[in-house]
Amino acid sequence: MLVASFVVAALAQAGGTVPPAVKETAYARVARAQAIARDPAIRAAVVASNAVAESAEEIRRKDAYWIANPRDPLRKAVTSAPCSARVRELVKDDAVVVEAFVMNDRGTLVCSINETSDYWQGDEAKWQKTYQEGRDAFVEEPAFDVSTGTYAIQVSVPVSGEPGKRIGAVTLTLKLKRETAGAR
Repeated sequence: MLVASFVVAALAQAGGTVPPAVKETAYARVARAQAIARDPAIRAAVVASNAVAESAEEIRRKDAYWIANPRDPLRKAVTSAPCSARVRELVKDDAVVVEAFVMNDRGTLVCSINETSDYWQGDEAKWQKTYQEGRDAFVEEPAFDVSTGTYAIQVSVPVSGEPGKRIGAVTLTLKLKRETAGAR
């Protein structure tokens, strides 16, 4: 299976420190993340977001305001977007998924099923490894996730537009039991 080889490579690149149960949890969700990334409504939302100009300074300003202000209207705009409703629909039957969001070609949020701790993801491995470097799947090490308040592992995949062209990325945050995550 083609997906399996990408996942095995992604898990191997995670440094081999991920416990087997966590690997299984992450592996089981890569196909779901890829299905979200292929969804026509999600891809259309990413294309539309990419068409809106945002300077690096504007992104930094929006990100700082998002982090500092829980009532930032941009938070509601992102989480109530039609794209967010579609992602919610695509993950609703999976209790392990506690967060799911889509990023554009600048690493900013296009949509999210809930509020994240920051607006700009472009400085994080989830976006850099999938969008910039082009990995088909990237699985991060388990850690405490501030946005969801749980021990979690994130699985990220690119969103593709035209053949061979990445236009964004999707991340799923999967909750883990603390002892399964290797947390102390």
